[in-house]
Amino acid sequence: METLIIPVILLSTLFALIFSLLTKLKTATEKNLPPGNLGFPVIGETFEYLKARKANKAKEWIQQKAAKYGPVFRTSLMGCPTVVLTGQAGNRFLFQNDYNNIFTKQSTRSVTKIFGRRSLLELPVEDHKRIRAAIMSFLKPEALQKFAAKMDSVIRRHFVECWDGKESVTVWPLMKQLTFQVAADLLFGLTDRRETEILCEEFGRAVKGLWALPLDFPGTSFRTCLKARSNISNTLSSLLAAKREEIARGRLSNRADLMAWLLTMRDEDDVALTEEEIIDNIIVLMIAGHDTTATLLTHLVRMLAQNPHVRQNIIQEHKDVLEGKQPNETLRWEDIQKMKYTWKVAQETLRLTPPVFGGFRKTIKDVEYGGYKIPKGWKLYWVTSTTHRNNDIFKDPDDFDPSHFETQLAPYNFISFGGGPCVCPGYDFAKMESIIFLYHLTSKYKWSMMIPNEKITCDPLPVPVRGLPIKLEAQNTHE
Repeated sequence: METLIIPVILLSTLFALIFSLLTKLKTATEKNLPPGNLGFPVIGETFEYLKARKANKAKEWIQQKAAKYGPVFRTSLMGCPTVVLTGQAGNRFLFQNDYNNIFTKQSTRSVTKIFGRRSLLELPVEDHKRIRAAIMSFLKPEALQKFAAKMDSVIRRHFVECWDGKESVTVWPLMKQLTFQVAADLLFGLTDRRETEILCEEFGRAVKGLWALPLDFPGTSFRTCLKARSNISNTLSSLLAAKREEIARGRLSNRADLMAWLLTMRDEDDVALTEEEIIDNIIVLMIAGHDTTATLLTHLVRMLAQNPHVRQNIIQEHKDVLEGKQPNETLRWEDIQKMKYTWKVAQETLRLTPPVFGGFRKTIKDVEYGGYKIPKGWKLYWVTSTTHRNNDIFKDPDDFDPSHFETQLAPYNFISFGGGPCVCPGYDFAKMESIIFLYHLTSKYKWSMMIPNEKITCDPLPVPVRGLPIKLEAQNTHE
């Protein structure tokens, strides 16, 4: 009897999905839909797209579709009819209308299950504004200044413990370790090494579910991801309870870390955030401040190994900015803000290898765009590649060249952090971490790739398949 349960559940789910999809398509058959192909019932072109993603060929998949159908085309991904909007015009339409009640920031079912239904990626407009304002009040530049020295200390200690004295290291796992420690320390004050390692492993398992098929059955990879998500929620709930007690006893400042801040925040109507809202958004920020930043730092190491002249330019900028200071002096916020070329190098790395390939919206009414009608309930998908690799925006777009950011770009031409009123709240946090990391890396080491043409896989983040092993040579650029 038990052997029949899973097939029955699968068939029931399949029929429900088919019915839902056919209902959505029925209302759209007479409308002027964007050109394209919805693929097979229910699954659409999901498998084809996921295969391209894993091979780091998602941009080619999108480009081929755009070349065939134009800058606006339809497909079906993760069980939902989807319209892909490419280029600056598509970016502008999506990002400018985030608060105009045209669509919601609803992701795929798998993303919703991992991040939570009360995360910034899912909330309706008014709730999104309320929670984003609470987070931004902690992560805005003037508030982050006091954390510069602490972040510098964490990164400095990482190099001493994990790089010094080594002839070679594998970069990707070290970057995951570093960025998780930085985020855990600064965002919710978690300093216990073992507890941090366990939580980092759980986040690693959970993030695998972001582009997994949402089949929640025993033995599926998605079930494993959901279990990790549940473990994370339980850990964060315990941390919240402990912080709530410490704050009540006057032992912890509400500005000690982001978790303490969110616990004590009240909106204009004196309404507090719920525990679900705090946990869901801490998870979003941890993944954004951990996995995506680890991806950026890994590719910075790769790009500088391939472009040693850029590394020398960074070193020279650091010498100019820090002239007259002691070699081991802690970086100050003012120093970090002067390292403009260093940040351009990070931006160029993000342009070529964005950790987040794109994002979804869901229409809440029929929408017109580009001469086409997009039905209510369909997903809209924006992607970075068609903008970041556009020769009209970036000369020689496939070349690594930080001078691409010498002049001010027009809005929506660089979208690694999104755009409009919903631009990533962790922008300044990531900027500070990237600059401090590059300062310590370039001042202490020379390095070369042990696998010069190491391939990139995207599952779900774009990382080197072997983790980027490098040979190290210690140096001191302060001398």
